Amino acid sequence: MRVTAVTHRLCLLLLLVACGTSADRAHPSDPDGGSGSNGNSIDPSDAGAAPDASPPVVDVGAIDWSVNGHVLSPQEQAAVLVIANDVVPRLEGDRDARLTFAARGAWWALKEGTWEQPLPAVYGYSNCNSASGDHTIGPTSVCATGRAWQVGIAAVQVPGHSVDELEALASQLFPGSTTDALLADVAAKAGVTTKATADAITNSTGSLRASWLLRVPAIGFTSLVPQEVIAECIDASKSWCFGTGWDETKKFAPTKAASTVSMTDLRRILALLAP
Repeated sequence: MRVTAVTHRLCLLLLLVACGTSADRAHPSDPDGGSGSNGNSIDPSDAGAAPDASPPVVDVGAIDWSVNGHVLSPQEQAAVLVIANDVVPRLEGDRDARLTFAARGAWWALKEGTWEQPLPAVYGYSNCNSASGDHTIGPTSVCATGRAWQVGIAAVQVPGHSVDELEALASQLFPGSTTDALLADVAAKAGVTTKATADAITNSTGSLRASWLLRVPAIGFTSLVPQEVIAECIDASKSWCFGTGWDETKKFAPTKAASTVSMTDLRRILALLAP
């Protein structure tokens, strides 16, 4: 992400989604998804692009926000708008390929239930699995080695990703931007306001730095989709990819066939919103 001022339209979006509920899942096999959907919708012209160099959202009028027969909540719609503006334009390939890739990542995060909360909480989402269960942890806390640790708008796992790998990816996706600038930007979007905490994130090392790099939407999605969505769910059909144990999984990923419908619907929506 680039470091620029937050636009008036994004401020309006944050007001519209301020009523979300917090999700609490560190891994698809761990319960407690988001609350149900409703028919309220966000006007794309109000949301606009996230504060970076991406082109603004085009006002396409009324959008069918239904995914696998369920209308996305305002909080879920807000996350989709971020993906349309901050992820799709950064991916490799032609527009069709980028839309398909982004829709697959959106399906994963949607069915994980992490989007049923205000956008700052989605950006800063950090859920750690421990011997006592799953719990959210603070912005400068780290999860124990070997434990499931899910972060950011992509709901991506931190284990298995190195700082070197992610910084190389950041340079590829954001030429001309430093990783420190990306970290400062995503920390601000996550609602980090104290200088000490912001500095700790920007100057972080090891798994904390990796976790915040993964919270940059384009980095999180690019890291997530090949390893967790394509390899585990599309190709291998792992048991944790689908099910009915939690509200959001039941709606968007009860079966592999239903998940394919969800991905198709998300791609349709992204095609209307993305540059």
